[in-house]
Order: sequence, then C-alpha cells, then structure tokens
Amino acid sequence: MIIDNVDFHELPAQKYWSFPSGYKKDSKAETQNMIFSGDYVGARKMDGAFYKFIKDENGNMELIGRSKSVKGDYIDKIEWVPQLHEFFNSLPNGTCLLGELYFPEKEGSSNVTTIMGCLPQKARNRQEKGMKLHYYVFDVLAIDGESIYQQNIEDRVDEIDILRKAYKNEKYVKIAEYYEGKELWDHLQETLNNGGEGVVITKKGTCYQPGKRPARQTLKIKKELHETIDCFFTGHATAPTKEYTGKEIETWQYWLNERTGEKLNGEYYKEYFYGAPLIPITKPYFNGWAGSLEIGVIKNDKVVPIGYLSGLSDEIKANYKDYKGKVIEVGAMEVLYNNGKFSGLRHAKLVNFRPDLTIKDCTFEKIFG
Repeated sequence: MIIDNVDFHELPAQKYWSFPSGYKKDSKAETQNMIFSGDYVGARKMDGAFYKFIKDENGNMELIGRSKSVKGDYIDKIEWVPQLHEFFNSLPNGTCLLGELYFPEKEGSSNVTTIMGCLPQKARNRQEKGMKLHYYVFDVLAIDGESIYQQNIEDRVDEIDILRKAYKNEKYVKIAEYYEGKELWDHLQETLNNGGEGVVITKKGTCYQPGKRPARQTLKIKKELHETIDCFFTGHATAPTKEYTGKEIETWQYWLNERTGEKLNGEYYKEYFYGAPLIPITKPYFNGWAGSLEIGVIKNDKVVPIGYLSGLSDEIKANYKDYKGKVIEVGAMEVLYNNGKFSGLRHAKLVNFRPDLTIKDCTFEKIFG
C-alpha cells in the first residue's frame, strides 16, 4: 500500500507515552502545566480498538489493526465493517487515516473484539442484529497522494479539521476536534465528567514517529485514582466467559463442539472455518475455573462487596476458594456513585497482595469516608 513512496501497510503505529508507575513528582500538576503552557494540542481518546485505514494511489483499500497475526502480517478487516465503506470509498486515493473502532453507547476494546475477533460474515450478522461499529479518526498520515506523517502535528490537525467539516454528517464516522490551552483543559474535564476515557495530547512542532514512544511528545491522560484501596477476596466468583473472541483464534487451543457438548483441546480453526459445529471457548471455561473474583470490605462488622476483579492469574482463577480472606491492594479508574451512594469501582485491577494487613484493616469508612 504505497503512497508517495511510503509503504503505509508496514508503517508501525506510534505508541502513547504515560508517566511511569512510581513517578516521584506530582504527575497531575505536571500534566496541567503541560496543557496550560500552550505547547500541546489534544483531542479525546475513544475507548475502542486501533485501526489504520489505507487507500493507496490505485484506490486499493484496507483496514488493519496495530498488531500482526501469527503468520507475520496485518489482517485486512475492511469487510468486517460494511457500514463504513461509503465513507472509505469517498476518500481520495493516497489517503492514510488513524482511528479507533468503537461503540458509541458501549465503549471498550473488549466490546469491539466481539465483532472484529470473529469471522467476517458473523461480524456483519452481529452488527445487523445489534449495534454497528463506528470509526473515530484522530490523525491523518497521508491525504490525496501526499505523505504528511513527517509534518508537524499542527499541519496534520489542519487536515483533520478539513475532513471533519467535510464529513460532519457521516452516520458512522466521527473525526477528532483538537484543542489547546484552557480549552483543552476544559475539554478534558468535560470528557471525564461524561464518562469518556480521557484525551491524548501531542507537543507542537513534533511529527509522527512510527513504532516509537517518545517521552512527553505525546501523553495519554486518563482518570486514575490517586489512592489505592485495601480490600480482600470474599470467596465468591462469577462464572467464566464462554466464547473466546480474542485475536489468536487461528492458533487457539480450546474449543467446544456445540452439537455434542464435547470440549476439544488442540488447533481446530480450520474445521471451524469450514463450518464444523465448533466454537472457540475461553481457557477458564474449558478448565472450569472462575471468571472474576468478588472483592469486599468490612462495614459494621459485615462483609460488603465492592466489585469484581478480572485479569487475574490462572492459578488464582483455578483455586479461587483458597484466596478467600486474602487482603489485596486494588487500583481503579474511578469510584462510582449513584445518588450520592457508593455503587462500585470502574476497571478495578489487582496491584499487590497485602500480607501485612488483615480483613479488619479493610473498612468501608477508611476507603469511602
């Protein structure tokens, strides 16, 4: 996919920089100073899955993700999203866009995977029966036969503004709007208050750097709790997710014969592809492990559940009952409230085990006031 003598198919994505864990300075104050300095521009980050659109100089088109397949190439998934074809067809030859596929009312990369992680016909069927994926364009690397990824971000933002005005009425496409200074700060607060994931800011005068993560050239700003929470596993767990929707389906080892109910261990993708009554299932479902583990705190001498943890190790999910009462340190994107009352944690994750504490140290009042 050559545009202006550049192979955009092989051009790796630039990575976002974030403050490292354990950063000793006040990252929030530093972020605020970066924004109000006027040296950065920024736009909202959608919580979806990265996909690059390329339309080469001959009009050939493809839509590819961030990572290569097990076979060492990017998989073109443009046929997974027919609702975007009218937009793609209307773009001039020699165009490369960076964007996120997302569900407007149900953001999250895992939700996108339920569509993009299955076969194309199934992806189209699921969208016909339910919500359709949208495409959020946040950068332009080439336009109308001219490669511009080595131009400064301000020049690329000018091209994004032109696209946004030209395609403002597209049903399934949203094009980023960039801000700077106080307007950028206000946009960040509005995004977070409305439940958005955050924003990405880019330093003026910098160009796109494929495959690199240059410090302070870009910064992904998300809403993180400043304090972690001490809680414990209650001993309760959810059932595991049944169907696997990840990216490794071609080499996946865990399958279920829907006709016989038999679980199969091995590579059955070829049989699945040619219509055998098989579905890929998750490793926890195959092994009968737990899905997510409930966490709780003590309130008035009683255990009060505060949410569930996923993304745990296989050992914990396989032996979750052995972890009942184990005190842990948990981080989350935010504490959720409903009518002024605590209602849960958003995207809670395990940070550390706390053998120095007991469940009596994990009080509701200590955490939530």
